[in-house]
Amino acid sequence: MLGQTFYHQTIRKYVVLFGTLFNDLNIQKKDSSGNVVSRQKVPIAYGPKQKFLQRIRQDPTLTKKVAIQLPRMGFEMTGLIYDPIRKINTTQQFLNRPSASQGQGTLRKMFAPVPFNFDFQLFLFVDNAEDGTQMLEQILPFFTPEFNVTLNILPEMDIALDVPIMFNSASLEDSYDGEFTARRTMIWTLDFFMKGFLYPDIKSNDKIIKSVKVNFHEMDEVTNTGQVLNKIVLEDSTPFSQDFLRLETDRHLLKEDSDESVADKDVISRVTVTPEGGKDAVVNADDDVDIATPVIDIFNPAIFDDPES
Repeated sequence: MLGQTFYHQTIRKYVVLFGTLFNDLNIQKKDSSGNVVSRQKVPIAYGPKQKFLQRIRQDPTLTKKVAIQLPRMGFEMTGLIYDPIRKINTTQQFLNRPSASQGQGTLRKMFAPVPFNFDFQLFLFVDNAEDGTQMLEQILPFFTPEFNVTLNILPEMDIALDVPIMFNSASLEDSYDGEFTARRTMIWTLDFFMKGFLYPDIKSNDKIIKSVKVNFHEMDEVTNTGQVLNKIVLEDSTPFSQDFLRLETDRHLLKEDSDESVADKDVISRVTVTPEGGKDAVVNADDDVDIATPVIDIFNPAIFDDPES
């Protein structure tokens, strides 16, 4: 019912982008003199907090290989919500030049994307307060309160998107209560949201318009007041006073959205516009095209022209 089957992997790219931001954090251990004695890279994986807690608590004595070594990070996307503030005109279209395999006379086009805010949570699992604050100080200074990343979101349309990632809040959970044999785990939960877009399907193999033809019809006086006559309005018109484009015979020029019945007369003149090189010129979707001198044809007597043929 909704149309084409397509998948741009947009949400997957947002998730990968968020996780990539934190994949190079390190924890340093120092002795009493301030010398670095060890350096450990903090691993990160996608998954809910409860999954990591269950793995951590499987081996409180650290004698089995199934327990998770701390410190460690996890993250997950917790939801998304429509953002009406960033909504743009739905009928706006994006065009892209064709690839060599598609031929020079075709193009890709796509309607405007839909804005969404994606909610993420980042979990810092540590076994002492020092490791937690050390990781926080490597993350929070970059969010003021947002951090911008450029993402090649839609290569098919050559769209690179600046994605703002906003920091909301941080909370601490300390599971120190319990038996002496229980493993202590401190969990920092950091809340973020990402401003992104979801893109509709891409239309391809559409032809590039390289020739425009405008016919002028000879019309009798219109007596049917029920007909819609949309006249061409000049730029100096105001909401209180409108000035229309007129011919030397004091007749108006009508726009194409007027009733078709008023144009059921023969063609008395025609204006044809083509690019330099004619209709067979090679033109890409985003080229600046030089327009050849318009060709004006006068027909006397008038001719019949059927736009459907």
